[in-house]
Amino acid sequence: MDTYFEEGAEPPRPRPQEDIPAFPFPIEPIDISLARWQVANRIGKLTFDGFEASTRSLWLVFAGDWGVWVRAVIPVDNRLDAEDRATLAAKCAEAADLLGEPECYGIAIAAVVLRRPSSDKPSRADRQIYRLLTKAAAARDTVPWSFFVAGPNGAMPVLSKSDRERYGLTR
Repeated sequence: MDTYFEEGAEPPRPRPQEDIPAFPFPIEPIDISLARWQVANRIGKLTFDGFEASTRSLWLVFAGDWGVWVRAVIPVDNRLDAEDRATLAAKCAEAADLLGEPECYGIAIAAVVLRRPSSDKPSRADRQIYRLLTKAAAARDTVPWSFFVAGPNGAMPVLSKSDRERYGLTR
């Protein structure tokens, strides 16, 4: 039983103002954009243990004026090669549904982070997930989002073929 319910106990008091950490709210737009990259790197560096449902997962992270929050984590599979296309399409459609505008946080942008236990270089299977998610998101009203592949070495953004050509990143 809580001590403040006991007879003669002192009731709880709010913390002093100097003990409460100060955060720079609202966050500046450049910090919101950088937060996606930083969070993707942190997610990639999380250690893998034997208790996880799968080794690959999609993390939907939102950043806005009032901070950064993880909206969902969707387990993908335990394989690093291409999975059953129908199953991947359903999971990407689920992720695209969650990329809608959050009503209570105002304007936000998102990062979809594919976390897996390999290098940060996108594989053929990673690009397949990116294509399926892009296709699913095109049919929905979503916030602006970017896709990162994250592993123990950090995170790398995945760009569409047209974006790679625009930025001169083609082979």
